[in-house]
Amino acid sequence: MSTAASANPALPNSTVRSYALIGIVLYAFGIVLNRIGNDLSQFWLVPYADTVTALGFVVALYTATLAGLSTRSVVLIGLVYGVGTYFLGEPDSTQTASGLGSGLDHMIRIYIGLGLVSAATVILVALAYYRTRAKPGLPA
Repeated sequence: MSTAASANPALPNSTVRSYALIGIVLYAFGIVLNRIGNDLSQFWLVPYADTVTALGFVVALYTATLAGLSTRSVVLIGLVYGVGTYFLGEPDSTQTASGLGSGLDHMIRIYIGLGLVSAATVILVALAYYRTRAKPGLPA
């Protein structure tokens, strides 16, 4: 039996795009839950919101790899996500001691981290959509 015959068939583009949409919806839902938890002092909600947000990123990452995103691109986007997570999660003393974010207000560092994490997720979904677009002259 040849290796080509034993390989799994690729998922249809519509399925990959559906996964991308699920990822971005989960991410946005997590952000909304986080805002509700912080603004209404429902701090018990925040860990669940962070988990849903991270799950949205993971689904977006999985979708982008299904769409054929290169390893180099995945690593680069993962670095952006990691730096964003650093700004979101590390205490002020750690950020000041490291020299990153020194002189910036706490909330500004939070917004920088949130922007980096959001940008990484949106870029993954956009690349998945771009790589699964219909090519002219080919059946959809």
